[in-house]
Amino acid sequence: MSKLVVVIPQAWGDQALEATLAAAQQVNANQGFAAVLLGSQASAADADVASRAGASAVYQALHPGLEQTDEAQVLLAAACEALRSIPQTGGELSLVLLPPGPQGEELAALLADQLDGQALGRCVALRVENDTVHAERAAWGGRMRLNLQVSAGPVFACLRGGRVALSSAGQAHRFSLELHSTLRKRLTVVAKESGQRLPPLEGARLVVSGGRGVNEHGFALLETLALGLGGTLGGSLPAVDAGMVPVLRQVGVSGKFVSPRIYLAVGISGTLQHLAGVSPDSSIVAINPDPEADIFKVATVGIVAPWESMLPALLTHLNA
Repeated sequence: MSKLVVVIPQAWGDQALEATLAAAQQVNANQGFAAVLLGSQASAADADVASRAGASAVYQALHPGLEQTDEAQVLLAAACEALRSIPQTGGELSLVLLPPGPQGEELAALLADQLDGQALGRCVALRVENDTVHAERAAWGGRMRLNLQVSAGPVFACLRGGRVALSSAGQAHRFSLELHSTLRKRLTVVAKESGQRLPPLEGARLVVSGGRGVNEHGFALLETLALGLGGTLGGSLPAVDAGMVPVLRQVGVSGKFVSPRIYLAVGISGTLQHLAGVSPDSSIVAINPDPEADIFKVATVGIVAPWESMLPALLTHLNA
């Protein structure tokens, strides 16, 4: 396969697409790469973004069962079949980048196991020199760096590369891959739950997040607000510990890293452990009754008010 490949589930959203393409540009800015887009139907818009980001080839790997799925085993089956279908290039070491974040790291590890490769996980730097992958990983809470070298591939990793740079036009060759046997063996039919489903944190452009100061009724309002604004719901560790929000929606050092355009923090004090889970590129809008809360030190917009009055007012304005 190509020396550098990015694999992106389209169901993970535009942010996952752009973050992975930005990582590819950082690793291989001038030599191009192959992009594999996993989805239920072809997306000309996503293919155009990949091409403008510098992809020399874009493969749209399609199967109806990939619509809005984040099930790891389904994506694993689809990605394996797609990667095996890409033309080989003479035994060169290949580096496969997945979207940064816990889901991407999990998929990278599963792919490495399935395809007899090496999993590097979350990296802070990556480069390929003389058929060797050189990687740096943070250790001891970021106080140390591990330098890794891999000379036998394929290698699977995640990397945050900042913002993607897009040219005015791309020159990528585009291909369509119809996925068949591998996925059919793994796909299962699951009955949809009633009600509107919240999108995953990964790829969300708006995250509405609650903290220790918000109770169960408040989180119900936060969820309604998130869905009304086209975003999704998150929470701090204290909110998770209190059972207000599932652990899969925890933002912070021990939870997930999010990079939305807007992060609406309600009743969140602003500890370093929580803010480490929010991208520095995100604009933080904070609502907190304590004017001395640390969250106001990093917020783009700060509102000193109780959620009990602000959330109903926001929902009333949204409905109007």
